Amino acid sequence: MVTKLVDAPNEDKFVAADAPAVSRLSTVALRERVYAELANALRSGRFAPAATVTIRGLAASLGTSTMPVREAVSRLVTEGALEMLPNRTLRVPAVSIARLDELIDARIAMESHAAFRAAERMTPAQFSAIKAANEIYSHAVDASDVHAAVAANEKMHFAIYRAAQSDLMFSIIEMLWLRSGPYIASIMKKMQAAQETLHDRGVMHHFNILAALAKRDPEAASAALKADIVDAAAWYKNQIFEVEQDGAGPAGDGRQAQT
Repeated sequence: MVTKLVDAPNEDKFVAADAPAVSRLSTVALRERVYAELANALRSGRFAPAATVTIRGLAASLGTSTMPVREAVSRLVTEGALEMLPNRTLRVPAVSIARLDELIDARIAMESHAAFRAAERMTPAQFSAIKAANEIYSHAVDASDVHAAVAANEKMHFAIYRAAQSDLMFSIIEMLWLRSGPYIASIMKKMQAAQETLHDRGVMHHFNILAALAKRDPEAASAALKADIVDAAAWYKNQIFEVEQDGAGPAGDGRQAQT
């Protein structure tokens, strides 16, 4: 069939007369949407450490074919957010002591620096967004709504990192949370199970971060953000690794944590 071309004075010189009013969603766009959804699920802790998933199961949950899921999963494996086991099963990486320490060191370096920059560069609107996210977090903790608390915690942290006004730093932190999300969510769920722990520790650290930002004190903001990460990690290591009856952590490395 020959496509008829017509003049289009305000656009390109010619367009197809039978062109649809809207474009179909391209394969590339679908792949990016699938990747974004899976990455967000990992960052927000919807998958627990060591959880196994299948491409077919993910495709069914997302309501799409397996092809874009397969491509998105391949990218996540390359980025270290998922791992392929010898039997071709996909797994969220288990939290070994070595992996946890490496993630914590990297998070401290990047996120405390982002808090430092946020104290220097944030706009009044950005500070308001940080405070609003923290209020949602506090209410969720008081209501024992762990899922809402996890989401609000991420929202508050990333409001701070956006306020640092560095695209490069923000993208690196996104990658770190992609790998850290499952254990961050696990920390908060276990703290909530310990009743007062999440309220006393989480809310206190967030208050200290907000107080430093309100005073526009870069050093204090950096120190408060670092304390938030370090304290949660130390508590998690103590709960997960040192209480194992057989002396082996979830990754089976047989070592006890040094907190």
